[in-house]
Amino acid sequence: MSNRISTRWRFVAAAGVVALGIAFYEYRALGAIDPGFPIAGEPSDPPVRLPWGGLAGRSLSAIAEVNWRQDPETAEAFIAWHLQRYPVDHSRWYHRAIIARDLDHAPDRVLAHLAAAVAVQPGHREGRWRAATLAQLMGDPDLAAAHLRAWLNGQPQAAGQALFTAGRWIGDPEELLDRVVPDGEAYQEAVLRFARQHGRFDLARAAWARLPRPRPPGDDGLLDFVDLALAQGEHEAATAAWSETYPDYQPGQVPNGDFLHDPASARGLDWDTRMPAGSRATRDTQRFVTEPASLRLDFDGKETLRLGRPSVRIPVVANLDGWVLSGHWRGERLTTRALPYLGVRSGDAGRTRVDVPAPTFDWTLFRIEVDGSDEATVLHLQLHRDPSVHHFDRFLAGTLWLDALRLERRVPEETE
Repeated sequence: MSNRISTRWRFVAAAGVVALGIAFYEYRALGAIDPGFPIAGEPSDPPVRLPWGGLAGRSLSAIAEVNWRQDPETAEAFIAWHLQRYPVDHSRWYHRAIIARDLDHAPDRVLAHLAAAVAVQPGHREGRWRAATLAQLMGDPDLAAAHLRAWLNGQPQAAGQALFTAGRWIGDPEELLDRVVPDGEAYQEAVLRFARQHGRFDLARAAWARLPRPRPPGDDGLLDFVDLALAQGEHEAATAAWSETYPDYQPGQVPNGDFLHDPASARGLDWDTRMPAGSRATRDTQRFVTEPASLRLDFDGKETLRLGRPSVRIPVVANLDGWVLSGHWRGERLTTRALPYLGVRSGDAGRTRVDVPAPTFDWTLFRIEVDGSDEATVLHLQLHRDPSVHHFDRFLAGTLWLDALRLERRVPEETE
């Protein structure tokens, strides 16, 4: 028993001596490193005389990476020397590929170094990005696209960067999505966001076709697609997409004109009910003309309100005869000389308005006639108020309701 214990302790002591020796030589080797050495020496006779390379050898190869442009051949030799001892360092493989390309080595050799960089750490995102960049420089767009797709995997928020990069050599939107964008709703929504920001309706249409539908109210993908379609004049696509989510919506009519739904956002064909301080917009299920609710606007009388909301966009087809927008409104104790009014604007044309009939009034029909256009356009319906800051009664108080909004073609007057 005692012999076995003593043998074990002798082994532990020997291992400790070896470990201390390794640590001592590592310490000496690290202290002997000169940052200028890698570009002036030979890897066959380095200042680090450790067969295994060690931390000092890794430090030398790191210095070689930084200074490789001073002497690419020596730097490449030191990096190769290090990789023989520690072959799982992806950064060294990548720089070896960069240097080999600079030295005009055969493309297969450069790509082999690049493949090794990816193979040792396939999940390293920075390595994938570097690989995509180098593959593009090597004139291999297929390899670059594959690395971009791997780089994007698990990071849908980075889709814009990948699309911008790959879009320089992949023009077809379907091909771009197939080769670069992983499967999944989050990725297609990110593509739609990128497409809206860059005005790429062709790309948005391709991504929209890949999303499961109908989309839920307030969905970012739906809003991005509809906003872009309206901005690009693709009204039919915008209204078709909106109808899928809101079956009660009829193209050419006022969206949510009977206020069946709470506005889910201020975008798309939703009502923009973001009101300034001192006012509030809500659905009122107690007072309405048509079920189930009206839009109620409360003003607290403490602010000088300059209003441009609530508002809604109404896509319409070409119609030279013009349009008539009608609805009902109701007012209660609206106190100020600058009362709100409803305005309708067609595209970039001027605004047509109708003023509230009195500070207090029961449900009253209003009509606004709008000139037509020989092109499809978007009507903008907005509640406005333009107060003068010099009036003593400039604060707005009271309540206003809107309901049963309709749009119809104007019937031209018959000429005798």
